[in-house]
Amino acid sequence: MCRLVAGYAWGPRGARLLGELAVLAAEAARGDPYLRAVTGGEDRHCHGYGLVLAIRGRGEAAWRLIHERYDALDGGLGEEEACRSNLEAARGAAERLRGVLANAEEAFLVFHVRRAGRSEPRGSLNAHPYVAAAAAPGGQLLLYLAHNGGVRKEPLARELGLEPGAYTDSNLLLLWLARRLAQGADAAQALAEGYRLAKSGYDVALLAARDTGRGAEPGLYIAAGYAPGLDEARRAYYEPIGFAAEEAAGYTSSTIRDLAREKGIDATMEALEHRVYRVTRRGLEPAAEYPTG
Repeated sequence: MCRLVAGYAWGPRGARLLGELAVLAAEAARGDPYLRAVTGGEDRHCHGYGLVLAIRGRGEAAWRLIHERYDALDGGLGEEEACRSNLEAARGAAERLRGVLANAEEAFLVFHVRRAGRSEPRGSLNAHPYVAAAAAPGGQLLLYLAHNGGVRKEPLARELGLEPGAYTDSNLLLLWLARRLAQGADAAQALAEGYRLAKSGYDVALLAARDTGRGAEPGLYIAAGYAPGLDEARRAYYEPIGFAAEEAAGYTSSTIRDLAREKGIDATMEALEHRVYRVTRRGLEPAAEYPTG
């Protein structure tokens, strides 16, 4: 159970918007009424944070890729002390992002704050976004995945030949996606296939950076939705929200939408249809439908 911002900015105003949304994600991590309604009391997303940023400035041809993950539980702290440390670290990372993005001309950002499931592994290696390589037919890919929700681990682990208890569900989903891309599926198709395994939220951000021989070329995909049969509190929590502005578009979680409206952020934010999107200069473009039946 997490809060997530994932977007593409193709101009300086859009890049600044991504920075502002990252700051709101860190604020949402400190107190989330949607999480409180689901858990019956706990409202903090304080089990780590992570980000992947692809950025370039005016006149720059090459993208710079930055990937960062953190969970203070690695340092031997107690649970409550680690929780407070993670919230402060997420706030600091978001402020740094806002500063970096203030000078960007173009950027892709995925920023994630985590609330881990009770049985899921912890630590910095299990903070999102996860990363995996895929030797796809069109060239080598680096895949970065962040996820708000849950998928059924056992079918994924069985297909991959892995022990499910050693991995989070989101990590297994990424490894499975990497295999599907290596088998020839495109990213949107593979994300749509994965929806059949959703057991709660299926809000997934996938940044795919293709090696062109002249550097990485990033693209961003969003899988939006949740499994059928969720109660009202969980539907409100996992509701996928698309945002659009003059120079940016992407996905954000419901709590961040509410904070953006309260603070007068200049962007349109609306619930997304349940499908896979690619984020381009034209906005959130439908890229694949979920299988039925």
